[in-house]
Amino acid sequence: MNKLFTYIPIGLLVLVLFGLESSLLKWLLLGIAAVMIVFAKYFRVQMQDEDIEFDERVNANISKWSLRTMIVLNALLILVLFTVYKGLLPMELDIQLLLMYLLLSLFLPFYVVPAIIKKL
Repeated sequence: MNKLFTYIPIGLLVLVLFGLESSLLKWLLLGIAAVMIVFAKYFRVQMQDEDIEFDERVNANISKWSLRTMIVLNALLILVLFTVYKGLLPMELDIQLLLMYLLLSLFLPFYVVPAIIKKL
């Protein structure tokens, strides 16, 4: 069950990429995501080969910083949506930009933050 949750961001990325119109941004996002997934898988295999044991403190730090990253990214999204709604920010929100931001807010806490915390 735990492995299922690690693949949810990848599944959502594929779903969003099929829904987006063909553009440079779509292919750029696909390339970045593919590189990030390959590096994450490579580092996980290396860490399993080294048999590094992580104590509960490291796992607690990973959970804490992943949650904090999600809170900051969601607060930023709420702030942008509020300012656009009130007319304080003169821009139109594109659904593709919002979808990519939401995907980024899934990739950072689940893939990038744990890799950084484990290295510290």
